[in-house]
Amino acid sequence: MELIAESKMKVTSVIPIPGGSTLVSEGNVGKYGKVFVSHNLISNSATKNSGNFDGEARALQEDGTAIGASLQGIWKREGQKITIHSLDDVSNGDQNYAIVEVDMIEMTSTVKVHAI
Repeated sequence: MELIAESKMKVTSVIPIPGGSTLVSEGNVGKYGKVFVSHNLISNSATKNSGNFDGEARALQEDGTAIGASLQGIWKREGQKITIHSLDDVSNGDQNYAIVEVDMIEMTSTVKVHAI
């Protein structure tokens, strides 16, 4: 898989939902421009340290084009760090695998996007 974008994003909110939490983030992500994303993390264990998720992304590119993506995958928490493995289906036809590493204390994440 080819790495097509690497970025730091800011986690702007954490919203409690039944069975988990929604993380909302924003930042500039390479060719996609300004990206806004939500990850609905659902716990699958009594310890609430791992599970699956779904989410949505919206991006505004430099030329003004807006695109969206549906996101789905798995996540795991170790201490203050959450690692998300995401399969992304983008409205422009791209399909990506992204690894998102979230620091819940710093409220930041690093994102690596790979073309599939």
